[in-house]
Amino acid sequence: MSRLFMVVLLASVSAHAALVLDNSVTIRLEAQNNSGQSGSATLVPEGDKTRVVIELLNAPAGVAQPAHIHSGSCDKLDKAPKWPLEEVKNGRSVTVVAASIDTLLKDTSAINIHKSAADIQTYVSCGNIVRVM
Repeated sequence: MSRLFMVVLLASVSAHAALVLDNSVTIRLEAQNNSGQSGSATLVPEGDKTRVVIELLNAPAGVAQPAHIHSGSCDKLDKAPKWPLEEVKNGRSVTVVAASIDTLLKDTSAINIHKSAADIQTYVSCGNIVRVM
């Protein structure tokens, strides 16, 4: 009986994990201003919130790089951040945003990463938030 319970439990956990992965959206982050910093941001739905996981290649070690979700596209960003994200440190950032994934995908917006807090005007990477069908 306990073995059957474990099999059923593992099957339900696996099914849930697949469901979460199927609903996630991966955004390609393109290098800007000759930074060489490209990568991805994965949006994972968590009910009325969304986990945003940024993985950035060629990020400088030990430098905290501000990151935000802005209205607009990478070609024409609204300067005011719509949602702040945790700074990218050593190429990685994880933030839970207080908005559903449907809210994030509803309007035109982009994830933008800055060179540093001291050089906030220089963008090193950006990706438009779109659901790929």
